[in-house]
Amino acid sequence: MGHYLNVQALDKKGNPLKGTKVKIDIAGIFKGGTLENYTDSNGHAEFETAANYESSRKLNIYLHGQSFGPYEIGGGSYTVTLK
Repeated sequence: MGHYLNVQALDKKGNPLKGTKVKIDIAGIFKGGTLENYTDSNGHAEFETAANYESSRKLNIYLHGQSFGPYEIGGGSYTVTLK
């Protein structure tokens, strides 16, 4: 079973970003990869990874040209606020 990831994307004022493309980059040369999705009306984007990722594997979150992380994939929920 894979990991379920939830990203809450907020603007500088703390308001949810609607319809924003979110990219997750999972570290690893052979087992890494990327996931993309768009936020809903509440600023949430949901992802499910492949089953072969250990909880300690690192990921970075990208949106609006900004990078956030690294985070451990086992964290599950992440909130990112644009600078």
